[in-house]
Amino acid sequence: MKKQFPWFEVILIVVFMSIQFYAAFSDGYNFPNTWFSRDDAYYYFKVAQNISEGRGSTFDGIHPTNGYHPLWMLICVPIFALARFDLILPLRVMLVVMSGFALITAILLYRLIKETLSIQVAMLAAIYWVFDFYVQIVFYRQGLESGIALFFIVLMLYKLSRLEKNWRRANLGSRQIAALGIVAALATFSRLDLAFFFAIIGVWIVFRDSPIHYLLPLDILAILVSTLGAFIWRLGFPGYYNAVPAAITTIIASMVVSVPVFYFFGLYQRASSWNSAKILQRTVLASLVSNGLTSALLLIIDILHVLQISPVILVANTIINLLAILLIRFAAYGLGNKSQQTDFISPIQYLKNKWLIWLKEGSAYYGVLGGALSIYMIWNKAVFGTFTPVSGQIKRWWASSAINIYGGQATYPTIFIGLDPQAESDAWQPLTTYLDQWYNYIYHKYKWAHPIDVRHAIYPTLLIAVLIAVCLIFLAWRQRTINSTTKLSFIPLVVGSWVQILSFSITGYSSPKEWYWLTEQLVLLFMTLLLIELPYKFLSKKWKFSSAVLWAVVVLYGVNSVLLYSQDVYARMPYGYSDPNRPYIDVLPFLETLTHSGDVIGMTGGGNVGYFIHDRTIVNMDGLINSFEYFQALKNGTSGDYLYNTGMRYVFANPDIINSAPYRGQYDGRLQPIIDWGGKYLFRLLPKPSP
Repeated sequence: MKKQFPWFEVILIVVFMSIQFYAAFSDGYNFPNTWFSRDDAYYYFKVAQNISEGRGSTFDGIHPTNGYHPLWMLICVPIFALARFDLILPLRVMLVVMSGFALITAILLYRLIKETLSIQVAMLAAIYWVFDFYVQIVFYRQGLESGIALFFIVLMLYKLSRLEKNWRRANLGSRQIAALGIVAALATFSRLDLAFFFAIIGVWIVFRDSPIHYLLPLDILAILVSTLGAFIWRLGFPGYYNAVPAAITTIIASMVVSVPVFYFFGLYQRASSWNSAKILQRTVLASLVSNGLTSALLLIIDILHVLQISPVILVANTIINLLAILLIRFAAYGLGNKSQQTDFISPIQYLKNKWLIWLKEGSAYYGVLGGALSIYMIWNKAVFGTFTPVSGQIKRWWASSAINIYGGQATYPTIFIGLDPQAESDAWQPLTTYLDQWYNYIYHKYKWAHPIDVRHAIYPTLLIAVLIAVCLIFLAWRQRTINSTTKLSFIPLVVGSWVQILSFSITGYSSPKEWYWLTEQLVLLFMTLLLIELPYKFLSKKWKFSSAVLWAVVVLYGVNSVLLYSQDVYARMPYGYSDPNRPYIDVLPFLETLTHSGDVIGMTGGGNVGYFIHDRTIVNMDGLINSFEYFQALKNGTSGDYLYNTGMRYVFANPDIINSAPYRGQYDGRLQPIIDWGGKYLFRLLPKPSP
């Protein structure tokens, strides 16, 4: 068969990269002000510059730091070696590199979706990915790790799609499984919290010929939801956060006990070997036994005064868990293919038949992923004094304070699960924005008296209504939905997304950013594409012009997207608009005039200033890109002494921030105001508090 010319991919490459190259050669002033404008990106850029110039892994040249995701830093190092010649040159290169990742990811999405859905829908996905403002601004124009992480996620989904197509015809060797483990490890090093998603992916791969591959991820999510739901129902907010150790212990105990109990009770058999009576009987019995054993174990822990766990919570957990597991089993039974009858196989016999294969493939995949992560953590401990990046530790520490300037713990269930557009942990954009707009329309139309109370009643109702509507559409074309979602690895994608969100919420996490939520964006994209594809396939059998209409939609959407995107780039990245002598950041002349060559200046943030300032050193005071030793000083209330002793003599910050948690009291009487600049002050740091 003659291979067709990839005309769509060529057009996409030419059009998108032409626009991006136009931006890459525009005025230097544009880059820190309208493109790479987030402080967080310059944390990477400055550390990468210092590494390339032999100063080590440090932002300020004084304090060693590991507050970053390692693979993206590795990519940044050769790019920012160019900073020794010109500070803007590596930013131009970075724009092209990020554009390349966006383009390759879009092409992989196109190929993945074309093999699963129609070619027109695949084109819509690729056009959306490279020309949509939300995707580009959040995931690529930030200059952060999200671009490379998304590439590896989509690459894994593409490989899993090929795996789903081919594994029944040819046996997979350990090398092929290990290769998937390498992709998982690279993706995890792109964003370390993706480890949860790729752990779920391992289940999907290793148990691919067994119902375990889709039932176990759903069971894991059910255990998380039931345990956290029970604790939150009983304790509410903020009471839940006083019981975090008990909640985590309950989750771990439930996982360890429930999975083997479910297996040996036959809950991981094929749906075609069940009937409704057996499902009810076995599921109720397995859930009661597993929860009974878990509760007994936890009550022993409670008696030993290791942790206090309320029996009421354990009862609630049992009820919620039973309902969730029943829902999963009846859904599997209802959606399963009953035309292919299979006999019930003894779990012990099935284990004897499969354990060696599972062990080999599990060792190949998790050996690579777990081994790489173990080496990384040991290296961190040896070099930086801590196993994990200090930035994540600091954000969890911030959340432990009831009131602090960086945000705190969840106060409502919708915030806890990342579905509140008015909270920082909004993981499901842009869906939540649309829902919020609908809510505002309803609220203003009926003019309720208590907006906060009404919001937390009506907004969840809208969420549930949308979820039910989507499920009904998918059920209307059940078989096509099952086939498509299987090829798209939709179950591990959804479960991995929720596990990632809950991994932040369980212990509390301050100031999560919009570029954290990567798999969530793909879940929403795939759901949207299915909502287009399913009615289209239905209409194509009844209306001969349906294909032409969809092609017209693709052309109109593509042309409109290109025009809007190119206009935006043209406006953001002008030529000859800025004075070549204009400072890249307006605050630079102010700081350079009032300080001396070689001075060390502290800032709460300071990424872009640290990169562009001349012959001064910027120290990051919030600790995100500082040392583990500084983090300990910050927790101990001695950060002022620590930074003074390491050379810092000036502080440039908002006084309200310095006087708030987590800094409150650490600089009392030690900051001598020099001058105000736009709400911030330049202070001189004194060696001791003034009388």
